[in-house]
Amino acid sequence: MLELVRQYFVSAIVVASALAPTAAGISLIYGVMRYPNFALGEFMTVGGYLALVLSAALGMPLPLAALAAALAAGVISLAVDQTAFRAVRRAGILPPILLSLGLMLILQNVVRIIWGNGSWQLNVPLARPYQLWGFSVTPYQLISIVVSAVTLGAAYVVLMRTRFGKAVRALADNPDLALVSGVEPEPVYAGVTFMAGFLAAIGGVLLGLQSVLTPLMGWDSLLPAFAIAILGGLGNVMGAGIAALIIGLAGEYSLLFVQSSYKSAVAFVVLALILIVRPTGILGERP
Repeated sequence: MLELVRQYFVSAIVVASALAPTAAGISLIYGVMRYPNFALGEFMTVGGYLALVLSAALGMPLPLAALAAALAAGVISLAVDQTAFRAVRRAGILPPILLSLGLMLILQNVVRIIWGNGSWQLNVPLARPYQLWGFSVTPYQLISIVVSAVTLGAAYVVLMRTRFGKAVRALADNPDLALVSGVEPEPVYAGVTFMAGFLAAIGGVLLGLQSVLTPLMGWDSLLPAFAIAILGGLGNVMGAGIAALIIGLAGEYSLLFVQSSYKSAVAFVVLALILIVRPTGILGERP
């Protein structure tokens, strides 16, 4: 029993590490632009497949391939924002939502056309688990946890310690006051969109490390990522990390009492209970 408890704890952290970066990107976009971007799940897929191509086909080391894939996903996200989303941003919340849904379907089908409907494995050697403080952990699980933590930490530093981050927080807190204070919104939107695409791609690579790459991996991760973003407090990067851990622990430890088919339901029950107590999320500001 104790061994199961330990293993579920490790699994929860690993699941959280893969979902947290994407949830942070969703949280950032909603916090600044005030609309949900449903296409971010597909940037997980794009990031994972680009890392596969760069590492397997071009022989690039996986860490470098993952970074290059994330940068490419960020650039694609930025390009789409500045060409398509910028044109409809002032038309209210509905056009950007519909555009993001359309982009989601386009990216999903592009992946299917290029790589097919089958599954792919990242080019990594087999690794045996080892014992760390009584927990059985594989090297790739540990890498996933560390990379996710470092990525979220870096995003937090950018948002809290740079002029760009100050502008992001100003627009998120009070857009009208930010405009009066001289904050130009479009460069901020561009930076946030790049960050969101980058973060989602990192999440896709980490997810690919633990399982396989499929055209629907982003779609399957979209609802949990949105739940994590809401639970953490929209606009709060570190809140996404904490919420991912809570959702992961709730889902994994539910396996001690219910069948695996109910795991997601238990996680969302926990989400609902927390939001009843704190509607703005764990680290969201109270109205």
